[in-house]
Amino acid sequence: MKYIIKKEQTLLEALTEFASCSSKNTLRDWLKKDRVAVDGKLQKVGSTIVLPDQLITVQDKAKITKSGEIRVVYQDQHIIAIEKPSGLLSVATVFDASHTAHCFLKKSLKPKKVQVVHRLDQDTSGVMIFALSDDAYVVLKKMFEKHELERAYTAIVEGKLDESAGTWESYLVEDVNYVVRETNDLTLGRIAITHFRATSSARNYTALELKLETGRKNQIRVHCQSAGHPIVGDKKYGSTSNPAKRLCLHAHLLAFEHPITKKPMRFESPLPLEMKNLVTKHA
Repeated sequence: MKYIIKKEQTLLEALTEFASCSSKNTLRDWLKKDRVAVDGKLQKVGSTIVLPDQLITVQDKAKITKSGEIRVVYQDQHIIAIEKPSGLLSVATVFDASHTAHCFLKKSLKPKKVQVVHRLDQDTSGVMIFALSDDAYVVLKKMFEKHELERAYTAIVEGKLDESAGTWESYLVEDVNYVVRETNDLTLGRIAITHFRATSSARNYTALELKLETGRKNQIRVHCQSAGHPIVGDKKYGSTSNPAKRLCLHAHLLAFEHPITKKPMRFESPLPLEMKNLVTKHA
């Protein structure tokens, strides 16, 4: 939840305007439980003065995911590959520094250093890798920056597509409310290219395999919305249905050359059952 402050006032007063249906005790509880940030910085004190055009962000209640739900699919002295469940942050944010895949790995592999080379959205599930050595980190970061990996996602989208395969290409920009949108202003936006292929459909849903030529924030989600087929469960980007009770986006494939040994690595994650059921004919 986001709110742009309209006038100089205390943070508690601004929260009262923003969430008029909530009691002040509830608002104070939000502050106490690290759910409120102003311009990205956590705030705990209701009497803090806030100014016009500053942005208040209120985080949803923490989604606690059991560490046991993280499955390690490969590990050596340089890299570790895991399956991240939907609902778990990849890395720490201003709202949550502990309930993340990165934090779990740091604790379980201590004293080994665990370094972040890419991320998945909190509500996206699937394959992720982390570097376990400095040499692997340097190489992997360059590989992701240059898109020298094969990455494929499965999304369940609303409706049936007119084309069974194709490419979506547009310029994307993030607004002040952290919503990514397409733009015709090439000086503001960054190019985003997504290749899609319909793999199955049932009822009013279609399964798409998507491969990224670029790696922009929320790229797949925005492109699906702009095509008129938002991802099921993606209220932020236009979805009107949520039968699986989650964002139906899954990173099912990650393939690359090992950063140290140069051996081909290929990690695949099966489609979660709640997503698969949406596009199964007898579902």
